[in-house]
Amino acid sequence: MTTEVLTGTLLLLVMLVGIAGIIIPVLPGLGLINAAVLVWALLEQSPYGWTALGVCLALWGAAFALQYLVPGKRLVDAGVPTWVIVVAGLAGVVGFFVVPVLGLPLFFVGAIYLVQSLRARHLGRSVGSTWQAVIAVGISQLIELTGGMLCVVTYVIAWTLANR
Repeated sequence: MTTEVLTGTLLLLVMLVGIAGIIIPVLPGLGLINAAVLVWALLEQSPYGWTALGVCLALWGAAFALQYLVPGKRLVDAGVPTWVIVVAGLAGVVGFFVVPVLGLPLFFVGAIYLVQSLRARHLGRSVGSTWQAVIAVGISQLIELTGGMLCVVTYVIAWTLANR
């Protein structure tokens, strides 16, 4: 096994850990994937490596922006005020540190349910908003996962072209 194949395989494994980090938010998935592509680009020192890095960084930026804009717009369209989304986002950040792995989505959704219930002064009326928050979290995860998968595919194509 050549050094290029071993390095490429190890970096691909790091990227797969990054994909797992997107699905189970323990690790910064897209960050880990892009770090692996950066390492490969630095080792490769070819147009393939730098192009792959540029594409992956652009995908990272697009996924980062879309994973907040698309679900946020969906929540606003569902009647959840922007300030409630901000409060829920802050609760999600706190939840990330309080309950590792699942705290961010749980606290985000829970905060929307609680704040919307307090606004409506009725616990049952906030179920629709809460369901929209669950869908928004899922959409956000899918956007990030799509960005991560596209980065991995970009790497595999560039690596294949560079080593043919």
